[in-house]
This record gives sequence, C-alpha cells and structure tokens, in this order.
Amino acid sequence: MMVDISKRPTAPWHLWAIAAASVLWNGVGVWQWYQKVTGAQAYWSALTMEQVFYLRSAPMWTDVAFGVAVWCGLLGALMLLLRRKLAFNAFVAGLIAMLAHSVYVLALSNGREVLGAAGLASVGAVAAVFVIQIAYSHWARRKGLIR
Repeated sequence: MMVDISKRPTAPWHLWAIAAASVLWNGVGVWQWYQKVTGAQAYWSALTMEQVFYLRSAPMWTDVAFGVAVWCGLLGALMLLLRRKLAFNAFVAGLIAMLAHSVYVLALSNGREVLGAAGLASVGAVAAVFVIQIAYSHWARRKGLIR
C-alpha cells in the first residue's frame, strides 16, 4: 500500500525548530543519565559529597525512571523530527517517568534539601518542557503536520 505524501501539509519552520531544540534538550538528558549510570568522573566530580551520597543511595527504580524519561524524550523528539504522531505518546511516557522520579526526589526522600534550589528548578524546567512538547505534538497531530 502506497502512502500519498502529497496530501501531507508542508512542515512549517517552527516544527523543525522545535524538533531540533527537542533533540538537543533531550540529548543532554540522555547524556546526563549515561554519565550517571556509567560512573563518569566528570559527572560525579561536579557534585558535593552530600549529593553524591544521596544519588548513589537512591533506589534503582529512580535511575530506571530517569532513564525512561530521558530516552522517551529523545525518542519523542526524533519522532517529531521524522513527523511521526508517536512523538506525542513518547513525550507523555517521558513525562510520566519523570514525574515518578520526581516523587522520590520531592516527597519520598530529602532530595529537596540535598539538591537545593537549582535541583528543584531543573525538575520544574524538565516538567515544563515535557508539557510544551506534549502540547505541541498534539497540536501538530491535529493539524496533520505529523502522522
């Protein structure tokens, strides 16, 4: 079965800009997760001893949730770049995983104190970017820009 791509609207500049920015943003998240789980010296040396102890003593499920969040974010960004409607689903899955990780940081541990204001701001920023990516991919799907 051949798909007639001539009926697909041309992609506006903002689709490419948001998709490219999303790939970069989520790529940084994947890089941070990779450095964390592989024990990269550059990652761990930038932290205080209290932060190192906190992160190393966290349950494994938090690393899994962090990994799922960043990899789903990157997958969603790549799907957006490829103009695939599954971008929406990937972004939603990433947000859910990110929120699961945030529950540990914000409610089930002393993460607020250990990570400080910068850590809390990054949680908020990541959640906000996921919400923007979800909203944009939903809009783009409704407009037929991604299929």
